[in-house]
Amino acid sequence: MDMIDNTSGRTIRLGTRKSKLAMAQTMMVAEAMKQAEPGIRVEIVPVVTTGDKILDRSLTEFGGKGVFISEFEEGIKEGRFDAAVHSAKDMPMELLEGLEVAATLPRADVEDVFVTVRGRAITNDPMVIGTGSLRRQLQIAERKNGICKLIRGNIDTRLNKLYEGEYDAIILAAAGLKRLGLFADERFEFEILPAKEFTPAGGQAIIAIEAKKDSEFADVFDAVNHKPSSLALNAERKVLELLNAGCNEAVGVYSYMKGDQFVIQLLRETESGLVRCEVIGNPQDYREMAAILVDHL
Repeated sequence: MDMIDNTSGRTIRLGTRKSKLAMAQTMMVAEAMKQAEPGIRVEIVPVVTTGDKILDRSLTEFGGKGVFISEFEEGIKEGRFDAAVHSAKDMPMELLEGLEVAATLPRADVEDVFVTVRGRAITNDPMVIGTGSLRRQLQIAERKNGICKLIRGNIDTRLNKLYEGEYDAIILAAAGLKRLGLFADERFEFEILPAKEFTPAGGQAIIAIEAKKDSEFADVFDAVNHKPSSLALNAERKVLELLNAGCNEAVGVYSYMKGDQFVIQLLRETESGLVRCEVIGNPQDYREMAAILVDHL
């Protein structure tokens, strides 16, 4: 249990996973809260989730995205945490009753990254690519001659498996690599996969704060909330909700501002293959835009 103490009367307890990335993201939230309310004390409470314990199976086999979230939701409801910090892409569509996404930090680089070992020739044909994501599997098949093999574990674990030769390449999110300073690791080559061509997961690169709807810290959440990122997350989660999409489906969704217009892109697997479409409109109309996009399929 870590304490960031700025000698104030209020203390907020943040639940988080124990991985380096989760802790780094929670520290970002803590710093934002200290900026918003100088003097607030932030208590960080690490938790090992079900999803962190089971690493030899894909998420679809034992509960989907909720395996990273349920312990925190129960902790918030029971008063063990005041809020939990999540990678937004890991959040299920339905949150526990009485809870909400109270705030988001500014979205980081949203792209996926194709990672290989620097200077190592790939002799396997097809190459072996590590990913557990159906969305990534189907999109990388359009670009690379490879077969996909399940990979689980934190970023360091995945990079080590790549370096040790268990895979020829792996696919990771740019945001996590950047937040941990791993783009500087000279053992690897990093190929950025442009988001408008290689559609990311809904909520990718967004840090979300989950809390009770009537939280006593609502003012702090409002102060740290980055409205453009919150809009993007709401729009992308709305599309996924309308599709009733879980982690056992190949679905990608990405939204962004283009001038004063709001764009939502959707990628989905259909009987005829991968389909990509987009809708453009006013940002305040994102719910209607999401419905139009889903109806188009």
